[in-house]
Amino acid sequence: MIYFLDFETYLTINRILLFVMVPLSLFIGGWVYLSNRKERLNQLFFLLSISIISFPTFAYLTFFATQPDISLFWVKWAFASGAWFLVVFYFFFIYFFREEIRFKPLQIFVITGGIFIILMSFFTNLIVKEIEIQEIGVRPFFGLGAYLFYTFAFIIFIFIFYRFYKNYIIAPREEKTKIQYFFVGTLIFILLNTFFNIILPIFRGTFELHQFGNYAGIILLGLTAYAITKRELFGVRLILTALLVALIAILLAADLFLLTQKLSFQIIKGFTLILFLYFGYLLIRSVLQEIQRRAHIQQLYQELEKLDEAKTEFMSIVSHQLRTPLTAIKGYASMVKEGIYGKFSEKIKKPLNNILISSERLIKFINDILNVTRIETGRIELSFERVGVEEIISSIIEELEVKAKEKNLYLKWEKPEEELPKLTIDRAKIRQVILNLIDNAIKYTSKGGVKINCRVREGKYLVAISDTGAGMSKEDIARLFRSFSRGESGVTYYKEGTGLGLYIARNFAEMHDGKVWAESEGKSKGSTFYIELPIKQQ
Repeated sequence: MIYFLDFETYLTINRILLFVMVPLSLFIGGWVYLSNRKERLNQLFFLLSISIISFPTFAYLTFFATQPDISLFWVKWAFASGAWFLVVFYFFFIYFFREEIRFKPLQIFVITGGIFIILMSFFTNLIVKEIEIQEIGVRPFFGLGAYLFYTFAFIIFIFIFYRFYKNYIIAPREEKTKIQYFFVGTLIFILLNTFFNIILPIFRGTFELHQFGNYAGIILLGLTAYAITKRELFGVRLILTALLVALIAILLAADLFLLTQKLSFQIIKGFTLILFLYFGYLLIRSVLQEIQRRAHIQQLYQELEKLDEAKTEFMSIVSHQLRTPLTAIKGYASMVKEGIYGKFSEKIKKPLNNILISSERLIKFINDILNVTRIETGRIELSFERVGVEEIISSIIEELEVKAKEKNLYLKWEKPEEELPKLTIDRAKIRQVILNLIDNAIKYTSKGGVKINCRVREGKYLVAISDTGAGMSKEDIARLFRSFSRGESGVTYYKEGTGLGLYIARNFAEMHDGKVWAESEGKSKGSTFYIELPIKQQ
């Protein structure tokens, strides 16, 4: 007989490994179970953690048997617990992949086969005929029932590996990693058990190392628990923190009960262990609370996203529905004013002008809303062409000169002395940007006027629009380019604004790889808005 270790060393190693494996397995299983006691997957995982420590525990008890009958009794318990583990693992596997329990032929085979092997192990000598107590551990002599046990295990694991493959092929990308962890844990467990419990005893005649295959169960539990945490039960940070606390606590307990002899040191180390467990509990609870807060924030964020999408869709539908009748109102009012439907009294002229102004304002507002919804849904399309920005500014000046004169404001266009390069832009979008900024400057200026100039600076095309109007504080500038947001001065000077023009202008500029910003020395000191666009060579 070949022995790798002496009895004392072998017993010490087994005691330490079992002392680590049992509480750690119960801790992992209990933690998963308590995280959601009503979930069947959690319940089965807890049963799995119990069954996976049963076999090495009963096998360990055989070392202390002085008579073959007592040793045989514990070996029978070990094989019965092995059959129980196979049944629990099979049904845990099914629930892990959310498959239904319908008592199909294989499921009936697993249940009846497991019960049959448990009864056969307890009440007959067909699996283990007799036990020989050796210098290190015991040597079992197997009967024909052992082949049934190994065949039963082989069929279950062949099915499991087949279903691993099938589920992995159809699983979405984010699920594949979870399956990989579960698969690796199962594979390591089977390979180590095959090596220590089958290959070494048959080919080397070595029986004393079979325990080390059984301890591989902690690897299966750990990786499976990680796979579950990746699924939905609790965060990876939480399980890693808990495992670290448990491992340190186990080492402290092992030092206290196995290595410390003096009572005074036992008291000190016992107090240290209790203190560590208390602070470890606080640490785990704080991590759990943080994870729960993040999960709650994530849920709120998802709900806000849905509400934002609903808002955008609502705005788009309402805008389309309102624009058509408003356009009709504006058209009919314009035709009445022009006398197409006959002469009208002077009393009607002012109300008609009010209708035209109001409908024009509403149409502009609806167009702004449509632009906002297109921006937020990514449905804005750009039509690029080579354009001279000075031409666009000149046409805008002509359009707004009357509006500036009505307020007794100057509108000064400082044309560049040298011809500036043309830009590859969407003419309509950039025109809207410049128009919005100049129009706003006129609206929020009560005396003085507006000055526009453009130049090339640091390889960029820069348009500057300065006014002598309301001015802005730093707080106003910070929220200026948000949708439906207006500065305090803007509300005071012009109450009918919507807060959409600058938001649209900023987004249109950014679509051209440019930017828009504002500067002001303070309230009542005027403002300057800048539009910066890249100069791209044709």
